[in-house]
Amino acid sequence: MKKILLICFISLSALIANAQPNQDAASFNSYVTTADKNIEDAYQAKNYTKAIDLSNDWLNTYHKQSAAIQKNYQGNTINIYYNLGCYTSLNGQKAEALNWLKKAFAAGFIDYSSIIADNDLVSLHNEPEFKTIVQQIREKGDYLYVLKNSGPYHFEQNTALPLFSYQSASAPELVNFKQKFNLDSVAGSGDEISKIKNLLFWAHNIVRHDGNSNNPPNKNAIDLIAVCKKDDRGVNCRMMATILKDAYQAEGFKARLVTCMPKDTADFDCHVITVVWSKTLNKWIWMDPTFNAYVSDDKGNLLNIEEVRARMINDQPWILNEDANWNNKSKETKQAYFRYMSKNLYWLKCAVKSDWDLETKNDNKPPVEYIDLYPGSFTTIYQSKKTDKGAIEYASNNPDYFWQKPTAE
Repeated sequence: MKKILLICFISLSALIANAQPNQDAASFNSYVTTADKNIEDAYQAKNYTKAIDLSNDWLNTYHKQSAAIQKNYQGNTINIYYNLGCYTSLNGQKAEALNWLKKAFAAGFIDYSSIIADNDLVSLHNEPEFKTIVQQIREKGDYLYVLKNSGPYHFEQNTALPLFSYQSASAPELVNFKQKFNLDSVAGSGDEISKIKNLLFWAHNIVRHDGNSNNPPNKNAIDLIAVCKKDDRGVNCRMMATILKDAYQAEGFKARLVTCMPKDTADFDCHVITVVWSKTLNKWIWMDPTFNAYVSDDKGNLLNIEEVRARMINDQPWILNEDANWNNKSKETKQAYFRYMSKNLYWLKCAVKSDWDLETKNDNKPPVEYIDLYPGSFTTIYQSKKTDKGAIEYASNNPDYFWQKPTAE
């Protein structure tokens, strides 16, 4: 059947705000609504020739629009290309179907699970060219497959790499933060794990998540919370993880921001979580304030990033907490979280120093140093270190170094 792909379609209001003149934007939006219905009706009636003609008319009309309108509807073309592959396949036009599927992939179609299950494409299954297209899509969009083929880490020691460090809870800015938000009361009087979870819940609720927001200039917990309250706005996952990192360190825990990255360097949708050192468990544990999320094994033991990553690769069970959610509006399911994080656990990035105002720009500050942990032979750094935009990046393939135990103060 015709697929509705996971594309962010542009609403009429957003389109009008970004394209001129308004009349042209509204006219094309109206055309799209009608055309999509007519195409779907033709498909349901099994009139594939008509569906093909209407879809081609859609593309011809799209290419006549202004650059601004085309940009807003660029994602929709993926759906049209893919569906034309389906319609031509059902119409016995194999060569045309393969060409449309190639166009869909080139435009950004990477929904591997859909294409292998789509009965509209059965006539193509024995075609070598179809198998090639499917494999190309799998290598982009089957995130677990990509993760499983990432290759092993290497454990060679590199003494030239810097040592990780953490800010003391006695630092004046952390003391001020702790007192201002009464973090002792937030953490509670329970055991270490309950305090860690309580601080996660607090960070999740103190501000809301908005992945499309611009980062405020001052990237510390007090200023981030203040600007969110003042402007009634949210912040992205990186800033939420920053708030939680500062809260943990104000309460005497060692904590880091960890940027979880996809393999595809053209994919700018990464995710940032906080990890906190548990003395009780003698390891870093996963805390994600964006989704109020932490991860356990099937016996309830909290897991760290490498344990979750290994469990995904080895098809071992793991549990997402029941109260994981987005902005207290929608439940975060294990299935959705698994898909998102299987994409974003290919490689990892972490700052060497875990300080207040870590990523606040200041001409008097030295460059922020980061360590990148890469699997197999993958890398984005082709020298011993990379300096770019006031930051220095080092490469490592050694998880023991990356996840080393914090040194005692």
